[in-house]
Amino acid sequence: MTEKINLSEYKRQIYLFYSEDGLADLAVGLMIFGFGILLLVEMPALVGISGLLPFLVWYLGKQTLVAPRVGSIQPGDEIRKRFLGFFINLLVLGIGVFFFYLVNLQAGRKFLTSHPMALLGLVLGIAISSLGVILKTNRFYFYSLLVFLAMAAGEYLGPRITTYDPYLAAVICAGLVIMIVGTFVLARFLRKYPVQKMGG
Repeated sequence: MTEKINLSEYKRQIYLFYSEDGLADLAVGLMIFGFGILLLVEMPALVGISGLLPFLVWYLGKQTLVAPRVGSIQPGDEIRKRFLGFFINLLVLGIGVFFFYLVNLQAGRKFLTSHPMALLGLVLGIAISSLGVILKTNRFYFYSLLVFLAMAAGEYLGPRITTYDPYLAAVICAGLVIMIVGTFVLARFLRKYPVQKMGG
């Protein structure tokens, strides 16, 4: 006989799977890694659209790996609002930093122009930590600190190391670390929740 599913528990589990499947980790890691790689191959014009690939990894992963395991029920309104709030927060933050950057240039101050990559790392770190708050997942706080330190340290070491670009090396390594962690989390998820076969 088929057990009656508790809908509220089902929604709670789906909420947990947003971080438990590791796809958000992979998307963040791929975004940071791709940013470093595009700069390395001198294709900065593609950085702006490089966020599409991580989104596709996250979305297609949900459809092909997660949906067969937890069903196709859409997230509840509370979850949808949390993610909408995150993206709005990210958009507002980005607009604010861009506005502050323009004001800084017009005022003749040099701090932001002297440390643009550290500032970018700070903005990305805040965005990643916000994602950690939304997902209630502590490892995203580690990711945010890792990204900020990688970009700040890489920028600081740039003038001091001439054999290679320490900034790109640090950013690429940070992205790789996040993707490796995400891969382990995804593998654990797939082992823990095999596809449920119908019938029988």
